[in-house]
Amino acid sequence: MNFTSLKYFLMVAEELNVTKAAKRLYITQQSLSAHIASLEKDLGTKLFDRTPAFALTYAGTRLEVFARKVLDLERQIYSEMDDIAGHRRGAIRVGISHTCGLAILPRILPAFYKNNPLIEVSVFEGNSVELEDYLKHGQIDLMIVFTPIGLGSVEIIPLAFERLLLLVPKRMTNERFNEDAEYMRGKFSISADITCFQHMPFILLKKGNRVRSLIDSYTSAQGIKLNVRFETENTETAYALAQSGMGIAVYPELFLKYIHNPLPQKENEKVDYFPITDAAASETLAVCYDRNRYLSNAAHDFIEIACNALRE
Repeated sequence: MNFTSLKYFLMVAEELNVTKAAKRLYITQQSLSAHIASLEKDLGTKLFDRTPAFALTYAGTRLEVFARKVLDLERQIYSEMDDIAGHRRGAIRVGISHTCGLAILPRILPAFYKNNPLIEVSVFEGNSVELEDYLKHGQIDLMIVFTPIGLGSVEIIPLAFERLLLLVPKRMTNERFNEDAEYMRGKFSISADITCFQHMPFILLKKGNRVRSLIDSYTSAQGIKLNVRFETENTETAYALAQSGMGIAVYPELFLKYIHNPLPQKENEKVDYFPITDAAASETLAVCYDRNRYLSNAAHDFIEIACNALRE
């Protein structure tokens, strides 16, 4: 048994299809089948059931757990040896949500690659639950997520404070406040009162999303029930629908700043941006790593660059 066989085994375990796994590994199906057969012979047990459907055996499920640990240790060994030798090469794996990556990676990666031209950065996208699972099992080195974090062995380094904004179509602000609309725009540009809009149509992210969970918790604590007209999985869809005048969206200020950057507001803006300043509707964006695993010099450099970029 060797590292290559374990890597091949994990690919087959992930795909549960030898043909697809071989394509991803850029080897022939025959070669991959031979590796799996050799591994089963070495271990003296079947790792996959071939009928009625291709699936892991109990032994296969146990080997999958150990294989991930062994390959993670291999990776840590090479990372530390490279750092000792001063090679400044290798790879780091960063977990982040899609929209968060869109907002902040352009502020981090150019500077990182300038300092570390021989380091490959792999980005793994997922929600906070998935990313914590990746970190727990050594599938990523770092994750950029919003606190709180559910893992006990994680080092948490704050990057930015995150408020939620109400994106209110201007016609709705006008309808709600009539002749007082301009006065209320000035007042709410400092701090919004969501209760003033609760009966107007809202466009929210679907339940399970971080922003939706935060606004649901906040409104529930305030005894507010929002008039939800439409739900979407995509933060940018909610933004676009608010811009179209369909309803009020709840949108992270960080994304607005780094993706759209419309502030200060222009006369031709179609929506008003009103921050919810209550701490109960705010979170902290952080970069995290497992303190029980070796973290390479390149990963530490990534963290430092992220901190500098987002604390400006």
